[in-house]
Amino acid sequence: MDSYRQPQGTPGATPNEDGAQTASQEASLRAATSPPPAGVLEELSNALTSARATASNFLELVSLEAQRAGMSLVWMVAWAVVAGICLVATWLGLMAALAMWVTSLGLSSIAAVLLVALLNAAIAGALIFASIAMSRGLLFPATRRQLSGHRAVKASTP
Repeated sequence: MDSYRQPQGTPGATPNEDGAQTASQEASLRAATSPPPAGVLEELSNALTSARATASNFLELVSLEAQRAGMSLVWMVAWAVVAGICLVATWLGLMAALAMWVTSLGLSSIAAVLLVALLNAAIAGALIFASIAMSRGLLFPATRRQLSGHRAVKASTP
C-alpha cells in the first residue's frame, strides 16, 4: 500500500521548493510550541524550594538567638539591680561603721552623723563635677568639626 505523505510542520505553513520549511521558520515554531525540558523546571523548582527553606531556617535562627539575647539582657539587668542594692547596703554599712568609729573617738553621735553626711555630699559633688567634665565627649566634637569643614588642630609633640 502506498501511503500519502504530507510535509511535516504545521498546517498552513508554506513549503519552499523542496517541500521543506526554512530553518528560521522551524526554529521559531520549535521555540513557540515546545515546552522547556521537565528537568529544567524541576531543578528550578528545587532551587527555589531550597532557597526558601534556607531563608526560613536562617530567620528561625535569628529569632531564636534574639529571644536568647533578650533573656540574657533581662537577667543581666536583674543581676545589676541586685548588685546595686548590695553596693548601697555595703556603703551604708561602711558609713555606719565610720560614724561609730568617730563616736568612739569622743565626738557626739549627731556630729558623727553630720560628718558622714558631709563626706558623702563631698564625694557626690566630686563625682557630679567629673561627670559634667566628661559630658563634653557626648557632643561628638570631631564629627561636628568634620561636618563644619574646620581643620583639626594638631597637638605639638615634644
